[in-house]
Amino acid sequence: MTRIAALMALLAATSMAEAGEPVTYDANGITMEGYFAEAAQPAAGTIMILPTCKGVSDYEKDRADMLARAGYDAFVGDLHGQGQLPRSLEEMQAAYSAIWTEQERLHGMLQAAATKAMRLGGQDVVVLGYSMDGGAAMELARSGLGMELGVDGYAVFSGRVSDPAGRMIPDGTAPIFVAHGEMDQRLPVSGLINFQNNLDFTDVDYEVNVYPGKKHLFSAFGFPNYDEAADAESWQALMGFLSRVFPTAASES
Repeated sequence: MTRIAALMALLAATSMAEAGEPVTYDANGITMEGYFAEAAQPAAGTIMILPTCKGVSDYEKDRADMLARAGYDAFVGDLHGQGQLPRSLEEMQAAYSAIWTEQERLHGMLQAAATKAMRLGGQDVVVLGYSMDGGAAMELARSGLGMELGVDGYAVFSGRVSDPAGRMIPDGTAPIFVAHGEMDQRLPVSGLINFQNNLDFTDVDYEVNVYPGKKHLFSAFGFPNYDEAADAESWQALMGFLSRVFPTAASES
């Protein structure tokens, strides 16, 4: 069976039944609703997923279930609030603006999500962010909050990695993985060049994968720009990254 066929079989199995369950927690005095999928065997580590601008959806839950089957505890964090998922483009834009203009609030939500992930899973955590919340994952790294929390790695799919304010990733930051579409019009690939140039002046270990001809959220099944082959390739690359961060990672992927 090819890697693509194996991934598609795993996706089909995942979509048939959720392996995890919703969980609530508090952030900034607001009830948040995430999702937790526990590894079937002793977990190699914990993956905290930060979702797209749509918030916690079936997509992130499916990814959490896939990670659980691959030997990781997986927690999907919420940056909107229970029952507050945006339903229109206007609401998504408003939520995006609120998140990025209220840094203290964002940090509170990220810290609450990471704390919940560590309580449900374990202290060894990689933060995986998609699209808008790929930028949130990088905010954890860039602000130093991730270092304070003991985050072991960061992975960003189709997310904003450069910082408009010009802040650099600090020395000592955990390893970073990036998967991005070459033809991403929402977040142009040129931003990755500046990001890599900045990282070259640090001691941070990083891996950047650019997929030729692919657009924004090329790896997100159910989204308009989804590409099956690039999804499979980028997922295998992520599994390789996780196995390096967590050397005891399960061989299943």
